[in-house]
Amino acid sequence: MTSGRNGGGRTLARLKRIVAVIAAVFSLCLFFRAQDAVPEPIHGVTVDDKNDIRDNAFTAKLLDSLRHLSVKPTVRIVYSPGEKGGSFSAASYLDATRQIKSVGYVFGQPVDSFYMRCFTPAEHLARFKEYVTAIGSVVDIWEVGNEINGEWLFGKTKGCSPKVSVKSTSPADVVTKMTEAYDYLKSQGQVTALTLYYNTPCRKPAANEMFIWANANVPTRMKNGLDYLFVSYYEVDCNGHKPDWQRVISQLATMFPNSKLGISEFGWSEKKPSDAVVRDLVQRHYAIHPSVSNWVGGGFYWEFAIDMVPYDPSSDSLWNTINTAMANQK
Repeated sequence: MTSGRNGGGRTLARLKRIVAVIAAVFSLCLFFRAQDAVPEPIHGVTVDDKNDIRDNAFTAKLLDSLRHLSVKPTVRIVYSPGEKGGSFSAASYLDATRQIKSVGYVFGQPVDSFYMRCFTPAEHLARFKEYVTAIGSVVDIWEVGNEINGEWLFGKTKGCSPKVSVKSTSPADVVTKMTEAYDYLKSQGQVTALTLYYNTPCRKPAANEMFIWANANVPTRMKNGLDYLFVSYYEVDCNGHKPDWQRVISQLATMFPNSKLGISEFGWSEKKPSDAVVRDLVQRHYAIHPSVSNWVGGGFYWEFAIDMVPYDPSSDSLWNTINTAMANQK
């Protein structure tokens, strides 16, 4: 009897080890499959929060525009929290996200920088968990923090919509939200990206300057473990300054040695400039290609759904401008 129980115990222990190994291999396979899902260079566009992808009429026009691109796009979807009448559920975005996935890859953004102040750390993490549960099967990359060093990501929440639970949030909250979202996504075998806001030439305040903030607030595990590190830059908001991208990206490559690097956002922000200015912005930003081994492109023009939808193949259209620029990405 004694030897029988011990033999059974050893058998059970071996089975547990085998199950653990199988689970680890399965998780690793999922991880590498996700990593391989978005080929390089990444041809990125953004579907901003001013357009509701749950609206069938808009989504049909968006899909037509995406489908005609010469290269398969990676579509950054800004998931809106909701309106004054209430919150939008993650599940309500599933159908539209699936349709976008049918014509491209999906870069999911559950919380844009504009909305970051509107969530407590607990609410922010709960939102990521809801989105991964509801639409994780169709999202290739998750943005754990957008323009994370921006000075507008915390403070009074009076202007937030829908109604929020606190009157203000703090700079420390921003770091907590970022790290908790990253840790959760990694625990689920998801692919992670962080977006920094390039503000070095026009910083305010100094503590939020991109390199200073990242050095002080991005923990080592993220600096070593992020799958992607992206940069947002709005030239029109920084007095037309044109960065030395080789210097900027080389410095980031040192800080984030294992991350793939790219541009995750640019555009005209508030007031639309002339089409000539837009064409210049698009042509130059998609052509950025610093000499670093882990450069993957991106771009993710913020106003794609405004300026390039509906599909317009005419030679002088903004759709044609971005299509050409993306096709020439290296």
